[in-house]
Amino acid sequence: MTRPEDLQRLDKLIEIGIALSAESNPALLLERILDSAQELAHADGGTLYTVGDNKVSVQILHNDSLRIRMGGSAPEQANLPDIPLFHPDGSPNLNNVVTCAVHENTTVNVADCYAPGNRFDFSGARRMDRQHGYHSVSFLTVPLRNHELEIIGGLQLINALDPVTRQPVPFDTITQRLIEALASQAAITLTREQLIKRLERLVDIGIALSSETSPVRLLELILDSARALSHADGGTLYAVQESAVTIQILHNESLGMKLGGTAGDASSLPTIPLYRPDGSANLNNVISYAIHKGTTVNIEDSYSPHDEFDFSGTEAFDRQTGYRSVSFLTVPLRDHEDEIVGALQLINAQDPISRKVVPFDATTQRFVEALASQAAIALTKEHLISGMKKLFEALTRLIADAIDKKSPYTGGHCRRVPELTMLLADATHAETDGPFKEFQMTERDRYELEIAGWLHDCGKIATPEYVMDKATKLECVFDRIQLVDARFEILKREAEIAWLKQRYLNGNAPEQPSVTSADLAQTLRELDEERDFLRRANTGGEFMTDADQARVRSIGRREWLCDGQRRPLLSENEVLNLSISRGTLNDVERKKINEHIEITIDLLNALPYPRHLRHVPEYAGGHHERMDGKGYPKGLTREEMSVQARIMGIADIFEALTARDRPYKSGKTLSESLKIMAKMKREGHIDPDLFDVFVREKVYLRYAERFLNPEQIDAVDEGALLG
Repeated sequence: MTRPEDLQRLDKLIEIGIALSAESNPALLLERILDSAQELAHADGGTLYTVGDNKVSVQILHNDSLRIRMGGSAPEQANLPDIPLFHPDGSPNLNNVVTCAVHENTTVNVADCYAPGNRFDFSGARRMDRQHGYHSVSFLTVPLRNHELEIIGGLQLINALDPVTRQPVPFDTITQRLIEALASQAAITLTREQLIKRLERLVDIGIALSSETSPVRLLELILDSARALSHADGGTLYAVQESAVTIQILHNESLGMKLGGTAGDASSLPTIPLYRPDGSANLNNVISYAIHKGTTVNIEDSYSPHDEFDFSGTEAFDRQTGYRSVSFLTVPLRDHEDEIVGALQLINAQDPISRKVVPFDATTQRFVEALASQAAIALTKEHLISGMKKLFEALTRLIADAIDKKSPYTGGHCRRVPELTMLLADATHAETDGPFKEFQMTERDRYELEIAGWLHDCGKIATPEYVMDKATKLECVFDRIQLVDARFEILKREAEIAWLKQRYLNGNAPEQPSVTSADLAQTLRELDEERDFLRRANTGGEFMTDADQARVRSIGRREWLCDGQRRPLLSENEVLNLSISRGTLNDVERKKINEHIEITIDLLNALPYPRHLRHVPEYAGGHHERMDGKGYPKGLTREEMSVQARIMGIADIFEALTARDRPYKSGKTLSESLKIMAKMKREGHIDPDLFDVFVREKVYLRYAERFLNPEQIDAVDEGALLG
């Protein structure tokens, strides 16, 4: 017959179940479970355990007589030793009452832990008794099962108290049934919380996937997260490539195997053909089947008979490694266009307690499918970003190639300056003391500077070829020195004709001709000398004297017959160009070619850069500035320029000095180039500290060994340059 107090306890159990289902705070939920169990059982103490990673851990411990509250909302956490589920030899730990209840999935009711012949080891309880002056007698330990009947924890009560005498008594049968019912309700609520935690973990994984920028680490994160969510011993990530599936990453914990990703190349592993030799779909392989059908494949036991799938490859792998591949979960990965881009396969789900291989349950499958969806989105994002990055880099190099096609004399410059820029930037980054000890670059910083290097002269695409490739002073569409040569030939012909006419009119008379043969010869020599002088002047050079410039003007005043009129030998434009003191460009042309930097800045500022490339216009547009503010186009001083822009200025100058593909000069040697740059350092043209790094760290030599002719690499007096 049911006692009234038992009916009251049943009503109380119902109230507790309602209260538990409404509790949303996990810590308070665990506490309410334990407090409710103690109230129902009139227990003096109790402990709530959770199961995971081959051990049982104390979450909350209460004891009313000792006034102990640990864990939960109590300020003191339950930092008690974990109880191992297995002995060192791998056998289950059945000596402890809690681990026995977990392993055997049954309630353990001990009337008196001090009674002789007890099969459990209560040394820990007795040690606590001695320490606190307590006397542990009766124990009731109930496993907590989730909705799939998996053990997720344990509830242990200590010392049922007689309601009248308040003395410890055994836990009776009705109390045991009530606590088991409570444990069932509690386990359902705990399962709900665990599912919420798994969902939160899935969200955290999704956030981590979306923020990962390394393609290799992204793939590993996907695989490791899937294994953690499913308790899988192994897993493989596959990618679809044309008509085959290739292994990207393979991990197996039991075998200690890691292939692909950060661990190394996985390309040696065999690929899986998506089609048979006759062109039909390969549906015998689990991976290719999942990809063709676009569906998840869940295999409970690969060694049970399967008419549909061929596991001969898996069995061969098992024989070779001594492994046993049992349960499989294969999920296809779809991109944003619903195309299958790969597959995620997990092997051997493991029971969290026994670590035995079990099938992948339906809940785990749904979580892995959700993760696969997030992973596919992350992979697609990474592929799109990678594709855009490659396209941007290709367009960047396309501009340099376009300049190369337009001008073979500067195309090499556009390719070499980025190389030299990064050599100097890395050397500056490595400085541990001095003015650049704080200068550091991340990989993104390096990429930004390299892109700026490739684009630093992109404005030259709008510079006229006759200016950019002007090899001589008179070159325009063609070298007008040829016209000057023709005029000299006309002058020589006129002198010869005048001499011949005189001889004819005088009848070859010997008496005092106005132009003698010697005069003619002298005139021809003078014309040849002047023509040769103009040819030399036309080639350009480092410096043209005032006397030579005056001689150009004097020669230009000679007259020659053209269209029946006497005209100056040289036009004003020809005199202007032949009198250029340095190089081959006149002031108008130099201004025109200098405009390339303004065009470069305008072009680069018009691009919508991502955040990590926002400094490209500044770096690329500052390589013609000077440290003293006398450069162009903005007249910036050293303090107004970034280190990167100053680095690029040095790279641009050194490349130009040593370049051997210019039409108007030969490439200078290292010693000549560095002496010129040392003077530029003293005159405030280039950054003196960066030039010292350039010399001291032998950046110039590393560049020379890659790009200069052997005859250009001569001895350099670094001491004199750094002094």
